[in-house]
Amino acid sequence: MTKKYILTILATAFCLISMAQDDLKLKLDSIATTGLEKGIPGIQVIISDSKGYTIYNYGHHEIEKTTEVNDSTRWRYGSITKVFTAVMILQLESEGKLSIDDSATKYIDLKQHNAAGITIKHLLNHSSGLYNYTASKKLKWEDTPNQCLENSLKRKLNFTPGSKYDYCNTGYVILGLIIEKITAQSYQQNITERIFKPCGLESMIYCSDDKIPFNTARGYKIKHNKYTDFTEIDHSWANSAGAVLGNLTDLNKFVDCLFKGNLIDSSQLKKMISPTIIYRDLNADGMEWFYHGVGLCWDLNLDKTEKPIYVSHGGNTHGYNCDIHYNTQNNLTIIIGMNLFPSGKYEPVFSTQNNMINAIHEYYKQHK
Repeated sequence: MTKKYILTILATAFCLISMAQDDLKLKLDSIATTGLEKGIPGIQVIISDSKGYTIYNYGHHEIEKTTEVNDSTRWRYGSITKVFTAVMILQLESEGKLSIDDSATKYIDLKQHNAAGITIKHLLNHSSGLYNYTASKKLKWEDTPNQCLENSLKRKLNFTPGSKYDYCNTGYVILGLIIEKITAQSYQQNITERIFKPCGLESMIYCSDDKIPFNTARGYKIKHNKYTDFTEIDHSWANSAGAVLGNLTDLNKFVDCLFKGNLIDSSQLKKMISPTIIYRDLNADGMEWFYHGVGLCWDLNLDKTEKPIYVSHGGNTHGYNCDIHYNTQNNLTIIIGMNLFPSGKYEPVFSTQNNMINAIHEYYKQHK
């Protein structure tokens, strides 16, 4: 084969790859445009693989359309904070300072539930049976972690610990308090020293008050076609269950840092994304067609051998929606941020997010 033909083949291949990437961009542009038209002020998408990452920015920081979403835009991560909390618990286990099989009462007084047998593992995988404090109408923005916990401990358990799954913010409040108890340092000090600094996450802060940093998208809820701005509300109530804030580039860097084994070793990482609870979904004919699981914090999509294919975690807090989606087979990471809370029937937030994730996976399936 002559050098001329080789160059021609390479040029053709490059053109095909560029066309495929352009096609993906057009699909994402179309999905984002629909989402913006339906009321989402701003959207950002990061697609990352072994070759690098691409950022797609859409819309604005605010409904007045003054500042466009940009590469450095910050978002409240909401419940993605739980992943940081879970990582720190596993770090402490690696250091011999706790075991996830320990009773939570070894570290925290659970009052009437001390004899229930709630373990750290039950807190990590949402199987404790504790009442979810964010469901209470008595919750205040400025409530401290201890006040949030007290609110929950007054209620009866919803079920026997370990018998089922029920998403529960209370468990992650307790985990944050356990971290503070063992280390004799604040949650903020721990997350800064154990995660932010080692991974170089310069935009990230533990933002448990109402003082947001520069270049943070404003966060909204829509009710009866009216926007309410929730940007500057105290986030003490969210604490170790949902108070971290930063840009999506750093969130992508965190995912890379975690799955490369820079925060916890391979055995702990495997434990984190191995199913502890499994759901088998049925199709219209009653046949099993897809497996879902819960690891130690992560939601898992499993193959029929119960091996995780995708791991994910969403983050909703007042005014914001974020999502991490990581493919364990090809190290593809998808991260999406929006400055609209998925109120009511979760639209247009969830359809926009899911359509984007599906389009990206379809592209990688065909072209990578």
